[in-house]
Amino acid sequence: MAWNEGYVVKEAYTSGYYRRQSPVYLSAACALNGFEPVDTRKPFTYFELGSGQGFTSNVIAASNPHAQFFAADFMPEHVATGRELATAARLRNVTHLEKSFAQLAAGEVDLPGLDFITMHGVYSWINAVNRRHIVDFIARYLKPGGIVYVSYNALPGWSIAAPLQRLVLEHARVRPGSPGTQVAGAKDLIDRLSRAEALYFSSSHANPILHHRLESWAREKPTYLAHEYLNESWQALYHADVVRDMAEAKLEFAVSAELSTNVDPSELPPAQREIIESVDDPVMRETLLDYLQNTAFRSDIFIKGARRTSAARRRQWLGQIGIALTVPRQHATLGELVKDANAAGGFIGPILDLLERGPMSVLDIVEHIGCAPKTIFNIIILLEWHSQGAPFLLNPDPIRKAASWRLNAEIALDAMLNDRYRVLASPLLGTGVAASPLQRLVYHALRHDPYSVNIEAIAHWSCQAIADQRSPQGVPVAAGAEPLPVGNAELPEIRRQVGEILALHQPVWQQLHMI
Repeated sequence: MAWNEGYVVKEAYTSGYYRRQSPVYLSAACALNGFEPVDTRKPFTYFELGSGQGFTSNVIAASNPHAQFFAADFMPEHVATGRELATAARLRNVTHLEKSFAQLAAGEVDLPGLDFITMHGVYSWINAVNRRHIVDFIARYLKPGGIVYVSYNALPGWSIAAPLQRLVLEHARVRPGSPGTQVAGAKDLIDRLSRAEALYFSSSHANPILHHRLESWAREKPTYLAHEYLNESWQALYHADVVRDMAEAKLEFAVSAELSTNVDPSELPPAQREIIESVDDPVMRETLLDYLQNTAFRSDIFIKGARRTSAARRRQWLGQIGIALTVPRQHATLGELVKDANAAGGFIGPILDLLERGPMSVLDIVEHIGCAPKTIFNIIILLEWHSQGAPFLLNPDPIRKAASWRLNAEIALDAMLNDRYRVLASPLLGTGVAASPLQRLVYHALRHDPYSVNIEAIAHWSCQAIADQRSPQGVPVAAGAEPLPVGNAELPEIRRQVGEILALHQPVWQQLHMI
């Protein structure tokens, strides 16, 4: 078989950042849910499998300069891109490897014991043989107490949409060409079938997951769609099967990295609660929850030698977990997102107001507000889900900022050329924080001359930088959620947004030690 083993390699994958792969976040998620974490304030080791263009590993390596990172992908183009950015930012604690899962499992690389092994989406895009190699790699290198993160397309939620993937794949088999051409052809076929009232597609509005998948065809880039749908070995998986795979490496499922899916049975409707509480087996309970929620994507955290914490130990960890806003207070709109703002005891507004002053520990918030720790936990879930805040481990040692600042400078410089790197690194959080193209351009200006902030000058310079990025057809670059307007209205709008970034986002960046 060819070296790519049915995986799409004609075009590079997107350079996305996947925040739940952050080791700090994974440890905080474990501690919040009653499992002993890896203390990421001490030196640790981390490996990302199937790292794509290596951007996630570069960001978290810069954000955790005291740790050692490895990232492996078997596409040479991906590895070259990851190395290029790491070299430009002088990141000495990350190694990008061009290796297959088979080579890694066979021990072809001299590696230390690993505290973290993560993979995003990879596990459901490869065949059973390569999944076996991954398990063998984990068994070989993961330390006792180490954490594994694996996300994957899941059943039963994908069951209604799986025929869509098969249709796209079969269409590609009879229509050779570039992945972009194949995706374009598949889009046309899907549109024609929908217009012809094919019963499969006419049922999409009755099934939100299929409807969501069809909508993604209109908004996602062809590169993403090619990697999502054109892999020969694509397979949605049941949680129970992944648990059994990982058990062969002595791993135990702990919690979901998507905190909102860690369901407290007491919060379920009575009939559903009765079903869940009647089952003792943890794998069966999680399977039943997947059926209740029609889960289509899982983000599982496994631990090698999972240790549940006592009540006293958990409270000790709560005193060491902090919360920080990653957006301006004005943009943290949890009260509007929760149908019943009183569901958090009316504490949402006061807690967000408190966090506006700066990051705080869970227990300090409890003492200031007078609420239960569970209330804070629920707000952490909401903040994380809506990308408005993040948990982290409080560190009494001085925060080392240089590596993050060097990487951010390169990311901001790259924003003058394209829109591929969409986060900036935070050494406080140990992760990346979303930043729009215009925010990155303003960051570049601040880093270039932090003592001479001139809104008018930054606006004119940013306007020119954005204009330079336009295609010959005049397609604008998005500065925020929407593309900037073209023509005479452009400069005033950029000036307005630059002023807002300096007034609202710059203080957040300072709190997160990003600048």
